[in-house]
Amino acid sequence: MQNPETTLPSILTYQGIPVWRHAQIIQWVAQIASAILVVALVMWFFGNMAFAIEDREIPFGFSFLGREYQTPIGEHVLPYKSSDSFLYALVVAATNTLVVAVIGVILATLLGIFIGVCRLSTNWIVSKLATVYIEFFRNVPLLIQLFFWFYIILALPRVREGYVILDGLYVNNAGISFPGPSASGTMPALVWLALVVAAVVVGVFLHHRLVRREEEIGRPSYPFVLGCVATVGIAAIAWLVLSGIFGDAPFSISMPAPEGRFGRIDGGVTVRAGMLVLLVGLVIYTSSFIAEIVRAGIQSVGRGQTEAARALGLSPMNTLRQGTFPQALRVIIPPWISQCLNLTKNSSLGGVVGYTDLTNVAITMTQTAPAINIFLMLMAAYLAMSLTWSLIGNLYNRRIGFTG
Repeated sequence: MQNPETTLPSILTYQGIPVWRHAQIIQWVAQIASAILVVALVMWFFGNMAFAIEDREIPFGFSFLGREYQTPIGEHVLPYKSSDSFLYALVVAATNTLVVAVIGVILATLLGIFIGVCRLSTNWIVSKLATVYIEFFRNVPLLIQLFFWFYIILALPRVREGYVILDGLYVNNAGISFPGPSASGTMPALVWLALVVAAVVVGVFLHHRLVRREEEIGRPSYPFVLGCVATVGIAAIAWLVLSGIFGDAPFSISMPAPEGRFGRIDGGVTVRAGMLVLLVGLVIYTSSFIAEIVRAGIQSVGRGQTEAARALGLSPMNTLRQGTFPQALRVIIPPWISQCLNLTKNSSLGGVVGYTDLTNVAITMTQTAPAINIFLMLMAAYLAMSLTWSLIGNLYNRRIGFTG
C-alpha cells in the first residue's frame, strides 16, 4: 500500500519530510512567530505610552537639551558651570560615573585577585581571614555598606581640624587631598599625553616581537623589561623636548594647602567624601565576588599542571603566575565581566552618599525637564556602558579562542 506522505505536493515537504514534522522548519516558524510577538508587544507598549503622553499632556521631546541647566554639579571631572546646557551636564555626570566605574573595576579586580589567592593559601589564618572577608562583604547589601562607610567618613574631623600627614596628605570629613599633577598648559599637556600613548604602543609592539623572537631562538630576550624601558625612554625624551620647546614642563606637582577663612583645601588632587565612600563600598563589595571567581578559576586548572610546574623547580608564586593563572583566565574572564557590569550599574547608588553621578543628576533634571525623555537617555547610557564591558570580554574570549 502506498504511503500517503509520499504523495504530498513538494511545497508541503522539505528534504523529503513533511514540513509539520521537520525539526528545522518548526524551529524557523517558532522563531518567526516569537519575533512577530515581540515586535507587536514593543509597538503596543510605545504606542500606549505615546497615547498616554498625549492624553495627559505630559511634556515630551528633546528640545530641552539645548537649554541652560542652571543647577550646580558639586563634583565634576570636566570643567562645568551652571550656564552650561542640559546635554553638557549629562556628559559631565556620565564622565563622573565612568571615572568611578573604571577606577572601581581596576581596584576591585586587584583586591579580588589578592583575596582569591589568599583564600587558597596553605596558611590556615590567611585562608580563614580571606573566607570571612568574602562571606561577610558579599552577603551584606551594598546600600547598607555604603551607609556604613558614609558615617565612618562623617566621623572624621572637620576640614579645619583634619589630619595632616607629612604636610602633603590632608584627611578630613570632606575627603582626602594629596599632591598630584597639574598641567602647565593645555597644548604641551595634550601633546605629551599623545606621545605617551604612542610610547605605550611602541612598548607593546616591542614586547610582542621579543616574545616571538624568544620562542624562535630559545634564548631569553627580556621582552617585558625592554618594552618598559622603551616606553619610559620615549616618554622621558618627549618630556625633555616639550619642556625645551614650550619653556616649561608639561606637568608640575601641585601641593594641597588650606586656603581662605574656612581652611578649605586648594591645589593637589582631592577625592571628595561622596566619591570616596562610593569607591570604597563598590570596591569592597565587588572584590568579594571577584575573589570567589578567581578561587574557582584557579581550582578549575588540573592539579597535574601545578605538579608539573613544581617538578620543573618553579616556586609556588611562579607556578601561579606562569602556569596556573593564565590557564584559569578562560574560566575567570566571563564572570569577571559580569561583575564589571554590576559595579557600573551599582554606581547609580552614588546619590545616596552625595556623589553626583549620572543617575543623581538625571533625577534632579526631571524637576525642570520631561522625565520620560531623561530616563530613556539614562537607560541608553547604562546600556551603552554595559555593552562596552561585554565587548571587551568578547574580544578577549575571541583572542584566546574561548568557546564557552
